[in-house]
Amino acid sequence: MSQDFPVNAMPGTGPEIRVLRARELGNSSFLVADPGGGEALVIDPFRDVDQYLQEAGELGVKIGRALDTHLHNDFVSGCRELAAATGAAIEPLPAGASTPLGRFTLRSLSTPGHTPDHLGYLLLEGERPLALFSGGALMVGSIARTDLFGPHLAVHLALEAFRTLKVRLRGLPDDVALYPTHGAGSFCGSGGSRAAQSTLGQERSSNPFLTTEELMPFIARALHQGRYPDYYRGMADLNRRGVPLLGRELPALKPLRPFQVETLTRERGAAVIDIRSPAEYDRSHLPGSYSIGGEGPLSAWVGWLIEGGRPLVLTGGTAEQQRLAQRQLLRIGYDSIAGVLEGGVEAWQAAGLPVRSFETAEIADLATWILSAEPVTVLDARDEDEWVHGHAPGALHVYVPDVSARAAEIPREAPVAVHCASGYRAAIAASLLEQAGLTRIIRIAGEWSEWDRLHLATTAPG
Repeated sequence: MSQDFPVNAMPGTGPEIRVLRARELGNSSFLVADPGGGEALVIDPFRDVDQYLQEAGELGVKIGRALDTHLHNDFVSGCRELAAATGAAIEPLPAGASTPLGRFTLRSLSTPGHTPDHLGYLLLEGERPLALFSGGALMVGSIARTDLFGPHLAVHLALEAFRTLKVRLRGLPDDVALYPTHGAGSFCGSGGSRAAQSTLGQERSSNPFLTTEELMPFIARALHQGRYPDYYRGMADLNRRGVPLLGRELPALKPLRPFQVETLTRERGAAVIDIRSPAEYDRSHLPGSYSIGGEGPLSAWVGWLIEGGRPLVLTGGTAEQQRLAQRQLLRIGYDSIAGVLEGGVEAWQAAGLPVRSFETAEIADLATWILSAEPVTVLDARDEDEWVHGHAPGALHVYVPDVSARAAEIPREAPVAVHCASGYRAAIAASLLEQAGLTRIIRIAGEWSEWDRLHLATTAPG
């Protein structure tokens, strides 16, 4: 399971920049400090602020300000938490305004595109620019999407993004370090790199949004985006209103006995989230539970499939993995975690409660069934972009978020074999199929790339 960890990104005599990542969201946040002056600020903080307090303590600095580059749609801002924990100022820094940071200065820049009021923050030593904290205005290898405010504004914001890159940031030198908030894995943008940092010069030579000079191709590329999780629609309002403060430490996870979990699911409609690997879930799991493994973007899929406020129960994994899952869910405002099934599926089964399992198979098995005309429904749970680039002949395309709504289309008289690119989303889709009443479910565990390695034909438009 991936861990969040800091990176000493600018060591030596310069400013200290610590990159703290929420890998499940594809996002980064930044603690920027002048250790000599004992001062620090945080840009785009997550809600779990214990990590910033720890970093500040190690550097011997005080966090005096917390800033967001934009109103976030994918996570709860931690600015209010930092203000409560440290007394940090959280009033906005208007475009063109500056704030001191020891012997350095942070200047706010207007960088609309990803959002209408988007800001970038330029770190200066005297008048020499050192680093740009770009939020979603410029990513490593991409830019963040411009359609979050609706299709009526998507083209307008794409045009603003073009102006931001070509005009507003044009005068910054190539050696300015780039620290974007959004990166690869974020549903706020596509095509980005997993690198936490770059330079403006590197991006000007390789980022297609910076190398594209014509407006129409730029807009077309900016608007070529996949779907984003349902929880995004309410996150901006949540950040405007503010959410309950967590404090310096995450709340304890309550252990729940099997019959307590059974009562929660039956009487209060609690959702059981199994954070184990798909293979473990296949072997044995609670009926009706969600297979959303902790090694993937757990919070994004929970936020896509389970409405906010519904009671949640975690099961599987180690205590450390359960705490990480809790941390990730709190980051998106999913505070309704009732607790953890103590003892996991083994305790559930020992209590005499029923369990379910799935068959598993490989890509080669899928090919064999198709070639032998076996009565089986092949369900491709990948997204639209993956599907149009090639899929198994005769497959039914149902992207994971649509499985529950479209399960009635799937014949009950034959097995359904569900696959994705790696097996992770197939596990989620299989658990949704079970919830919809299907009983003959096979999860394809292999990599979809195996299909090409086996030199098997695909179907694609055109």
